[in-house]
Amino acid sequence: MVTWWMWMVAGFIMLAAEILMPSFFLFFFGMGAVFMGFFQLLVPGVELWIELLIFLTVSTIWLAMFRGRLVAYIEKRNPPKKVDAIEGETAVASDDIAPGQIGKAELRGASWNALNLGNVTVSKGQRCQVEKMDGLTLQIRAM
Repeated sequence: MVTWWMWMVAGFIMLAAEILMPSFFLFFFGMGAVFMGFFQLLVPGVELWIELLIFLTVSTIWLAMFRGRLVAYIEKRNPPKKVDAIEGETAVASDDIAPGQIGKAELRGASWNALNLGNVTVSKGQRCQVEKMDGLTLQIRAM
């Protein structure tokens, strides 16, 4: 027989696990277990299969209703950072690159293919701004 405190312990274990590896999945099942702990205090003697059915139903409904909103709220407050964003960085041309042509440029210590999007030739050693990345080709413009 599952008692009210067992539901509470299971709920708090799931909530603690959510803190350790946040995915906003275990949170709702932990809250469902805590709900069942209070439910069993108020309505003792309910069959186990009914308790499990209520637990799964309540947890799944909360998950479906609130997980998307919670994730969107968290991402809005803490937008993900583009760690490897190259757009806007400064590269140095390794070759003379005519307008519309491909040459080589260095960025972050590596040599890249670079397409000159500008109207002027990028000279060897000249700094240029990366506007976009297409596959492994930088699209650059003279600064």
